[in-house]
Amino acid sequence: MRLITRKSEIKVLLEKCFAKYNQSGLNDFVTEIQHEILSNKVKFPILEYCGISIFETLPKNEHILFCDKIQSLKTEGGNVILGIMLQKRLPNHFDQSIDKATEYIADADIWYVCDIIGERVFGYSLLHQPNKTIPKIKKLSKHHTNWVIRSLGAGTHYAIKKGLDKNNVKKMFKILLSMANTKDKEIRQGVGWASKTTAKFHPDIIEYYKTDIENTEQVANWFRNKIEIGLNRNKYVKRN
Repeated sequence: MRLITRKSEIKVLLEKCFAKYNQSGLNDFVTEIQHEILSNKVKFPILEYCGISIFETLPKNEHILFCDKIQSLKTEGGNVILGIMLQKRLPNHFDQSIDKATEYIADADIWYVCDIIGERVFGYSLLHQPNKTIPKIKKLSKHHTNWVIRSLGAGTHYAIKKGLDKNNVKKMFKILLSMANTKDKEIRQGVGWASKTTAKFHPDIIEYYKTDIENTEQVANWFRNKIEIGLNRNKYVKRN
């Protein structure tokens, strides 16, 4: 397994993969991607570049089929590529992109699938199209699969960190509060992460919801602990 850290390296491999596509079609293209790229250790920004290149090169009617085939390989790097592909399709295929991200995450068998796709699809969508995305997230917060709910936390963390406006952070925190009493480890991980980030960047929102947060019947101690960590990080940043 080689480590790939430069665009110049990946460009050569992508050219080889695209040549295989032109020669023998999508199935062999996916096999070549698996062999030349996904079987190696590739930095995430380089994989994101791959996702953009594939999005721009493949015919649009093959995007989703390609993503389905990549997802079926169950590789860590494949999640980055398909996450970027779905992200790039959000402006013109919003519902399909959200639905496919949900489908892939629900089929996960390890935590990083949630976080990789959650940030790149749900998080990016929340940041850039909050009015369309927040109702989707609210609905998905009741999803039957804990991986999907965890991914919403990862996405919310990403959007807040990247500058989601305060009014929409406030709306998202209300959704997080609705999950603040769960005992599920994976949901706690995602929701706790997003709550901690909310407290770090918007302590005034925490103050606004103080009464709700202190309700011990509806909010578990783990949620309050994450809030406290976030508030402490906010104080630390201000001191420095």
